[in-house]
Amino acid sequence: MKLYRWLPVMFVLCSFASYAQPVWSPGKRAEMEEQWMQDSLHITPAQMQKISPVLLRYQQEKDKAKDSDKRQQQLMREKDKAVKSILDKDQYKLYYRREKRIRAMPKRVYTGGHQAY
Repeated sequence: MKLYRWLPVMFVLCSFASYAQPVWSPGKRAEMEEQWMQDSLHITPAQMQKISPVLLRYQQEKDKAKDSDKRQQQLMREKDKAVKSILDKDQYKLYYRREKRIRAMPKRVYTGGHQAY
């Protein structure tokens, strides 16, 4: 009988936990993208040494320009040019296909009285 009393409380607590979104640091986001490149594009260690600072700088600048869509688009173009100069043709093709898919996703717009996570 006591279980039935606690069941609604457990549902409420579980629902709050499911809405929490992690906020990653620029370094962590760059690291995750590097890992994707190693796994999917099979980049060489020499390419990794060149591309790591580019990805980190992009993520840091992206955080600074979070309120300016125009600046973020400019940063994406600069990142694409830098990455294109490092990757070979086939690697860049796979990279750009992924970027197009990510950029085509709808941007989340938070409205109402709640705060974006």
